[in-house]
Amino acid sequence: MNSEEINSILKQFYEGDKNIAYTKLKKIFNENKNNTKLRFNLAVIQQSLNLNNEARSNYKFLINSEQDIKSMFNLYLIEVKEERYLDALNLINKIIDKNNDHENIFEDKAFILYKLKRYSESIAICKEKLEIKKDNINFLNILGLNYFANKDNKRSKEIFNKALLIDKNNISVLNSIGRIYHEERNSKKAEEYLLKAYNLKQDSYEIVNNLAGFYREESDYLKAVDYYNKALKINPDNPSIINNLAKTYFDIGDLDLAENYSLKALKLNENDGNIKKILSFIYLKKQNYKLGWSYFDGRLNLTDFVEKNTTINKLRKKLYTKNNIDVNSKILILREQGVGDEILYGTIYKDTLKNLPNAKIECDKRLIDLFKNSFTKYKNSFVELGSISNNDNKLKSFDNVLYAGSLGKFFRRKKEDFKCDNYLIANENKIEKYRLYLKQFNKKINIGISWRSFKNRYSNEKSLSLYDFDKVLNSKDCNFFNLQYGDVDSEILEFTKKNNIEIITNKEIDLFNDLDSLAAFLKNIDLFITVSNSTAHLSGALGTNTILIKPSNHALFHYWNQPTNKTPWYKSVKIIDKDELKNINIAKEYVNFDN
Repeated sequence: MNSEEINSILKQFYEGDKNIAYTKLKKIFNENKNNTKLRFNLAVIQQSLNLNNEARSNYKFLINSEQDIKSMFNLYLIEVKEERYLDALNLINKIIDKNNDHENIFEDKAFILYKLKRYSESIAICKEKLEIKKDNINFLNILGLNYFANKDNKRSKEIFNKALLIDKNNISVLNSIGRIYHEERNSKKAEEYLLKAYNLKQDSYEIVNNLAGFYREESDYLKAVDYYNKALKINPDNPSIINNLAKTYFDIGDLDLAENYSLKALKLNENDGNIKKILSFIYLKKQNYKLGWSYFDGRLNLTDFVEKNTTINKLRKKLYTKNNIDVNSKILILREQGVGDEILYGTIYKDTLKNLPNAKIECDKRLIDLFKNSFTKYKNSFVELGSISNNDNKLKSFDNVLYAGSLGKFFRRKKEDFKCDNYLIANENKIEKYRLYLKQFNKKINIGISWRSFKNRYSNEKSLSLYDFDKVLNSKDCNFFNLQYGDVDSEILEFTKKNNIEIITNKEIDLFNDLDSLAAFLKNIDLFITVSNSTAHLSGALGTNTILIKPSNHALFHYWNQPTNKTPWYKSVKIIDKDELKNINIAKEYVNFDN
């Protein structure tokens, strides 16, 4: 080995055939593994080829053996790219300990703390550095992002506008303001700022990618495809952009093209949970359940999943991700991301408890009585959320931990495995109570309505307003009951006064906390019309005739994203588009409802 040969290979990599150059360099390295400079160059090339596991291994070797700062920085970039923010923060702290004067390191730390939702710590760093240099645009931008994340849009805009007074063409700040306006559903202003950033720097794949993402979330999917392709021309082997194209083709309904792009992205980054998640959705929609579930565990490393399952990091050693399971093992099953998901995957609990007699299932306390009433044979298998997973001593007695969504790969491998049972059984006394309550109303069709989703990444896309129900609510042969949880009283009052339409609210039922009473009420009505929220799942699991108004394609989860207007999860649910709501004949729909 000589330096000229190495330099020649490096030149070939950066100017010619990357794969051939990489193969040559790797061969030389295998014969000279003690050469740290060669190892570093190999890691850099692996990183540029998105061979992040290989690069990570080499960087960690150099960090452990030599405390190499450059390796720390490069590994930090990998961890950020893969959204492993805690690992990134640990690296930043090591770099600060070794050299706290390193340029931009505190900007990086403030940004990572923001991504970890440790807003107060991030804000403190920004304010401290801005005391030293008030016109530091990067710290102003991160500070504004923190206030934006804390829903303080007014203060966030003030900070961003202050930054623009310093540099009116700062693309990061323009992009941030565009995001605020998009969050506020001011699409015109959002597009204005995002396009300004794009026009200032059309060769930045990040800016082009962000603009494409805006159009995707505006449901302008063809324009999104156009901009993602532009981003791809700038950075042809970026797996994130390729996967974004896969998502958009999935939204359009071109599943084959979506699959091709997603597999290409996965080949470039085989550990990316986002890629695996979209692949799982593609195969689940194709009803290739075996393949779909095989990629579904990719969600376990995603930021949004980790944020909603805060104990996951301490449970990772016990997480079971294999495809076959020992029926005699003692398994703790944890809920997914909310009550709706619990009810959805609860459709698999009977098979689970039948086949895994030593399983325990943690669930939201609002569901415990309902589950125990529905699974009387296995009622002792249900325990309150956190009672085991947050108790280290109790946790020790379990061999494995499994999130409920992972049950699909064991018990829902083909379409015929879906039982579609009305598996939830409401309390008989409460059913009778609400049967008597409804007798006071004249003999009309009793319809429940729900129009909002809360505490979800796509809450706005999933939600409607009462005005979207105009045609439905004008049906004279129906009684309409408010089954929408949350603070909606003023919205109902304003709508009913303006339109002279009655929407009945039973004040005795806490629609958010008292799911037993809500379930009993749902069993007594003739029809439930709803958006995608937890009550939709409750209604479907009870077997109540349900019309589900699906959200925009990019906000559509796998259980509603079906090739027909039915879902294999619930036989009593019909899925419609928002536009169909304007033309629906409720009385006719109720009479003709086909279970």
